[in-house]
Amino acid sequence: MKTLIIYDDKGYVLSNITGSYRVPHGVPFLEVEVPQGKRIKYTDGIGVDVSVTPHQVILEDIPPSEMELLKTENQQIKQSMAELAELILGGMQ
Repeated sequence: MKTLIIYDDKGYVLSNITGSYRVPHGVPFLEVEVPQGKRIKYTDGIGVDVSVTPHQVILEDIPPSEMELLKTENQQIKQSMAELAELILGGMQ
């Protein structure tokens, strides 16, 4: 889904709108498709790189949620336990 980013001449994001919007006239804006797993990176409100032409939205990866981290850790623990059990059972033969 397209996102409208309205920003000033320093790259400070004034507004971002996803869904239904009217394209502005007379102010700098970008219409971008933010990829899955990414978000706009804001540093002190700056989210558009105006040092390049054409201007570009600054994107970053969305960090994993606490639930995703716990799922990964759980899978690692299960794998470690399976490997340990295999070592123990293999040593008994």
